[in-house]
Amino acid sequence: MGNEKINSVEFDFDVFVTSHTGRVRENNEDNFALNTISKKLEYENVSFQTEMAQPFIAAVFDGMGGEEKGEYASLIAAAAAKELYKKVCEYSDCKFDALANNYVTLANNNIRDFMEENNAASGGSTVAAVIVKNGIAYPFSLGDSRIYLMRGSGLTQISRDHTLAQRRFEEKVYTREQADRSPDSHKLTLFLGVDYHKQGLDAQNYEPLCLRSGESILLCSDGLYDELTAGEIERVMLNHPDNPAYELVKAALKSGGGDNVTCVVINKK
Repeated sequence: MGNEKINSVEFDFDVFVTSHTGRVRENNEDNFALNTISKKLEYENVSFQTEMAQPFIAAVFDGMGGEEKGEYASLIAAAAAKELYKKVCEYSDCKFDALANNYVTLANNNIRDFMEENNAASGGSTVAAVIVKNGIAYPFSLGDSRIYLMRGSGLTQISRDHTLAQRRFEEKVYTREQADRSPDSHKLTLFLGVDYHKQGLDAQNYEPLCLRSGESILLCSDGLYDELTAGEIERVMLNHPDNPAYELVKAALKSGGGDNVTCVVINKK
């Protein structure tokens, strides 16, 4: 469709989505949200691309909890994102930090309800998300799923990992290399479901990003960056602009595929 207008709506973003179980895990506990679209439980592997008009939301989720609990946690988080999309469409101003906070509280509470109903001691999901409206991306996250900005030929991590390793790095207990190699790098300090008593949860909101033509945002679960360095991710995105999410997942699988891996790439035309 390119840049043609349909009912005066401009489809000025290309979005690429790929989610895969990996080579080791039996179930894909990752999920994604693109407005009202998410991965169904019966589909372990998903890959597609589409054009998007503003406003829209995109998110990646990595569930945890053992057995099928993680898979359901990420599905619940994705389902709650549909309510966020409705609110984004209703709002004429830019109080998106408050919308993100409302969303993570709703998703947390829904996950806690599910865990309690199923007698699960723990469980939850990460989230890495953006709200895109009027050419501005409003990123937020909880957990260790990441948000990257591809600007020119450079890849920059926008999100902060909510892990014990990152906390100890910031406290100067670990060097960057020690933090990355530590088992603490997979110990989450914040995620959807962490608020056991449902008192209210705030998202980690980041500075809005003004997107220019040719720039991209990457949302991914840790199954990507555990297998590929930032430089490798950058090269795949530069070399495969026609389907970067699929190629990133393919590269992660080739490198080992030790975990579920999900990528959402948002490209400004």
